[in-house]
Amino acid sequence: VVSVRLVSADYYMSSPIPGLDFGYSTYRGLEIKKVPVIRIFGSTSTGYKVCLHVHGVFPYLYVPYDGSAPPDKMGHQIVIALDRAVNILQGQVNSSSHHVFKAVLVSGIPIYGYHGKEHQLFKLYFYNPNTRKHSYDLLLNGVVLKKILQPCEGHIPYILQFLMDFNLQGMNFIHLKKAFARRK
Repeated sequence: VVSVRLVSADYYMSSPIPGLDFGYSTYRGLEIKKVPVIRIFGSTSTGYKVCLHVHGVFPYLYVPYDGSAPPDKMGHQIVIALDRAVNILQGQVNSSSHHVFKAVLVSGIPIYGYHGKEHQLFKLYFYNPNTRKHSYDLLLNGVVLKKILQPCEGHIPYILQFLMDFNLQGMNFIHLKKAFARRK
């Protein structure tokens, strides 16, 4: 087990590294061009300075599934419409760029309003954390599928979302079962 004290964290976009990143999206049927990589700066318990690169963590948000179409079909409709809306927002109307990595149907209790039971939601994973914020606004304003889809957790910054998901706190140790040391 390797332990690293989390002092600071940021991220960058990188071409996928075979064995560490997803190089192909089975959901989209496409090769992935760029993936987010989180950098954690800190030190080991023995005092060695470390820059830890965390691969395979995608930013996400949730949108409600209303049951108006089968889940697979509805998920693909949201993904395609959201990709198109983001391309238009970026001034690339004729672009076929993909921004959503995948959509997964999950159950949970929405954080907005009172809900006595779990609801089905789509968990939308994004390639780029910056695109998630634009997507949040587009979903909330009814641009995608011409209806308002109240997104959840889209306001949480990517690094904070990572820390919450893995129960990590600043200045505490991250315990890694598997790590690779860069030799060059």
